[in-house]
Amino acid sequence: MGMMHPAFGWLNRPGLAGGIDKTGERADELLGLGFGSVEFGSVTSQSLPGSNPGLKALILAIATVSRKKRPKTAIGIGLGLPPDLPAEALADEWLQGLGLLAEAPPVVDYLSLNLSAAANRRFVGEDLRPVLLDALAQVAHWRHRQSSVDRPQLAVKLPLEAAIRLVPAIEQAGVGQMTVVISDAQARPVGLVMLRQLCAAAPGVRIVAVGGIRNATDRLKMLNAGCAGVQVHRLFVAEGAATPGLLLTC
Repeated sequence: MGMMHPAFGWLNRPGLAGGIDKTGERADELLGLGFGSVEFGSVTSQSLPGSNPGLKALILAIATVSRKKRPKTAIGIGLGLPPDLPAEALADEWLQGLGLLAEAPPVVDYLSLNLSAAANRRFVGEDLRPVLLDALAQVAHWRHRQSSVDRPQLAVKLPLEAAIRLVPAIEQAGVGQMTVVISDAQARPVGLVMLRQLCAAAPGVRIVAVGGIRNATDRLKMLNAGCAGVQVHRLFVAEGAATPGLLLTC
């Protein structure tokens, strides 16, 4: 089974992936459903009219929900990118988000750098690999200058097929979690083999799988492949509040 993380006990329960709530309007509801974690967003560092209210507004909305109502549910936020962002501005966009998070009320448990959305996947391709590596290096430098108390937990969300080759850079940047997206096109046996390879290549990083998880048996397969946890999205859209229970019952 996947690694147990005493400091990240929320990984022992299924999490809710991003894409359900970009404004925080459903925070009270979602945080009370029993998920190990709820990831809000993705949002951009600044508001993007017609798309999302921006990172600061989302954090402030979530902050209105008392921590007593969700003492065991971790809060994540996905940090996305404007679709027209020049490639060379990637590092600045991420650093702006990190700065906003450091100044915001301390309600967020981790920030996920989203490279899985269609507009963001260009950064995991060969052509923009140097840009991505430089941005990760700048993130590492920024984190090094922060006190351990102020440093947010970081995750990177990216396609499974891109994850293995980026392990060294992600580890060097001090990113503690990789959320890997398994596409429908990947046959289940192939996806599980790739997950095992990734978990073996990155023993110091928490691997969280999302995609293709329909029931408790699927979740168990991901954990047995070495994942620290799983997140779901479409299952929640279909099953709603019953979802956590469906994933914990074998």
